[in-house]
Amino acid sequence: MSISTNSINCGDDFTPAAENGEVNGDAISLDNDGQFDSESIADQQQLKEFREKIAKMEMELKMAKLEVENVKKMAKLELENEMMVEQKTLKEKVAKIEQEQEKNAIAVDQLTKMLEKFSEMEKQQKEHTKENSDQLSKMQNNQKITLEKISELEIEQKQRKALLNFQQNYWDANFCHENLKIIGEKSLTFLYTGNDYGCYSPVFAKHPILLNNNSSNIFYYEISVKKMKSFMSFGFAVKQQTKLEEIRNKKGTYAYESDGDIRVNGKGKGINAKYSYDVGDTVGIGVHFITRKLFFTKNGLRLDFSDIFSAPSFAADSFHPFVSLWEFGNKIEADFGPNFEFDLSTL
Repeated sequence: MSISTNSINCGDDFTPAAENGEVNGDAISLDNDGQFDSESIADQQQLKEFREKIAKMEMELKMAKLEVENVKKMAKLELENEMMVEQKTLKEKVAKIEQEQEKNAIAVDQLTKMLEKFSEMEKQQKEHTKENSDQLSKMQNNQKITLEKISELEIEQKQRKALLNFQQNYWDANFCHENLKIIGEKSLTFLYTGNDYGCYSPVFAKHPILLNNNSSNIFYYEISVKKMKSFMSFGFAVKQQTKLEEIRNKKGTYAYESDGDIRVNGKGKGINAKYSYDVGDTVGIGVHFITRKLFFTKNGLRLDFSDIFSAPSFAADSFHPFVSLWEFGNKIEADFGPNFEFDLSTL
């Protein structure tokens, strides 16, 4: 503020600050009589108070911002700590389950629950913060690994269960034609020892098809031809002791014959030399219990006419594998599993 040009007589106590027209650093106007303007002093006082309030508010705002930042940092740290603790707990549980599974049966349901918890954690992380993308990425990787482990463990569990439930089959000496002789410790090999002129001479397996590899809903077995002068047939049929020679023509007989013919319910479907087999070949026959479809294999390959023929509904426990040889010197060896030349997992 400016000072009046009129002369000022304030006595001997007049100071330089007053001489310059300033009080506490603010310019003060004088009236025509050389007196201080009281209104200007009041305005200056209000301005000073207003500035002090602004400074105080700025300080309070700054402190509030600092407090908000601290709260955010504490909340973030607390959330991260909680997630790290929970992740650590879950990893410890997974490790414990894996150790138990190596000793005992695989607890797939427990791993599934763990996977659900991983998914729930992932959901919570996405809802609460985007700053944990690195942790989410790690969790997704862990989830993928867990899924792969579950898949591997499920396959291993099925394989172990199949091995535990597997009952090794063999040829039954009580249901064997007199022209045949079963040989070998496992009773899987036999040969024709009858007359040279030939006769349909079958032998049945001890156990029905239901008890072989039922864990996969598939019955299948293979035979390897060691010696063959003429004709042979194999498949599955109703087990019987009388009139064994006629078994290939009986209703309920399903067979794959060496000349390439297929018999369904005792009836031939026509000879096809393309599918014939001889010495050195390994051939197989199977049926899927759910679809009732028959399938046939030769030397580890599935034949292209598989699934064309169906087996009607029947009591599977009454059907047994059989092989019928025709002439002296014929010899075969059976394989009832569980390891075949044909890979059943390709079905």
